[in-house]
Amino acid sequence: MAAHDKGSWLIVGVLFVTLFLIWGPINASGVFFLSVVKHFGWSRALFSALVATAPLAAGLCSPFIGSLIDRIGARRVMIAGAAMVAVAYVALSRANSAAAFFVIFILLGIGITASTIIPTALVITNWFRARRGMALGIAFAGIPLGGTGITIFANYVVSHYGFRAGYLAMAIPIVIVVIPLLVMFLRTWPEREEAGSLAKESRVTLPGLEVRQALMSRSFWMIAIAEVLFATAGVGIRVHLVPYLTGIGYAPPRAAEIFGAMFVFSAIGSFAIGPFADRFGGRTMLMAIFVAGAIGVATLLGASHFSAVAAFVVIFGLVRETPAVLLPIVIGESLGTRRLGSLLGIQAFFTTLGFAAGPILAGRIFDLSGAYSGALLLFVAIVLIAALAIRAALPLAKEQARIIVGETAAA
Repeated sequence: MAAHDKGSWLIVGVLFVTLFLIWGPINASGVFFLSVVKHFGWSRALFSALVATAPLAAGLCSPFIGSLIDRIGARRVMIAGAAMVAVAYVALSRANSAAAFFVIFILLGIGITASTIIPTALVITNWFRARRGMALGIAFAGIPLGGTGITIFANYVVSHYGFRAGYLAMAIPIVIVVIPLLVMFLRTWPEREEAGSLAKESRVTLPGLEVRQALMSRSFWMIAIAEVLFATAGVGIRVHLVPYLTGIGYAPPRAAEIFGAMFVFSAIGSFAIGPFADRFGGRTMLMAIFVAGAIGVATLLGASHFSAVAAFVVIFGLVRETPAVLLPIVIGESLGTRRLGSLLGIQAFFTTLGFAAGPILAGRIFDLSGAYSGALLLFVAIVLIAALAIRAALPLAKEQARIIVGETAAA
C-alpha cells in the first residue's frame, strides 16, 4: 500500500472517531432530558425549546461555515469547532439558568457544524477519487455507532452521577482524543501545506460551478428539495416513532428498543452504501434510497403487526443515514467539487428546514385527527417526490452546457 493510501485511510479513521465522539452525544441527548427538567423544575416544552436552539444555530451558520472551509481549509475549522463543542459541554455542566442553556446550545450547534458533517465530506472528497463512497460510508458510520455507544455511556453516567457529570463526560473524550487527532493527522488536502500554493492551485483546477452559477442551476434546487423532503420525513418519524408505537399498544420499553435498533441498521447502511455509490453513482443510489425509504415508512401503517415494525426497522434503518454519505457525491456529480464546502453548507441550511418541519407536521396532523396514519401517508408521498427530484438533477457537463448557453444568450 502506498504512503498516500495509508494517509488517506488514516484520515478516514480520524474522521470516524470525530463523528463518533462529537455526533454521538447529539443522538444521546434524550438521556439528559428528564434529569435536567426535574432538577430545574422546568416544563418539557421549555427545555425542548432550549434544545432546539442547537440545530437552529447549526442550520443558520452552515452556509458561513461551508464558505469558511473553502477559504481556509477544514483542519483549522474542525479544531476550532471541536473546541467549541467541548467548551459547550463543560459550560452545560455548570449552567444554572434557562438563559445560560440558551446561549450554550447556540455555541454547541455552531461547534458541531464546524467539526462534523460538512468538513468531513469535504476532506474525504479531496483525498479520494476512487473508493470515495466507501470512505464516506466508513466515516459517517461513526454517527449511528456513536449514537449507540455514547447513549449507553451517557445513560450510565447520568443515572449514577447526574446530568452535570454526564455533560462533563461528553467533553472529556473530545479534549483528550478528538482535538489531538485533528491537530496531528488531519489535512484538508493530500499536500502538506494547508494554505500553500499547491492546495490553492488544486482548488482552482477542480471541476465544477462557482456558488453563483450553482444557485442558478436546476440541479442545485432539485437536490435542495430532496434534502428538505427527506429530512422532514426522517426527523418527523424519529421524533414521533415511540409515541406512535406506544399509542397502538407497544409497551414503552419495547418501543424504545425498536427505536434503538434502528441505530444498528443505520450503521450497516452507512458502511454498505459507499461501494454501491462508487459503482452505480451517487444520484442513482440516492434515488433508490429514497424509494426504499418510502417503502420503509409505508410498512409502519401496519405496525400493529410486529412483522411490519421489523420490516420498518430493517428497511428504514438501513437508509436513514445514507443521504449524508451520498450528498457529497451527488453534488460532485451535478455541481462539481470546486466549491463543495460552500454548497454543502447551503444545502445543510435546507436540511435544517426539514428537521424543523417534520416533527411539527406530524404533531399537527395527530392533533387534528387523533392518529398518525395521515402523517405517515404524507411522509411516504414526500419521500417519493424527493426521489423524483434527484432523478431531475443533471450531470455536471449538462449543467455547464446550460450555463454557457444562458450566458451566450444574455450577451
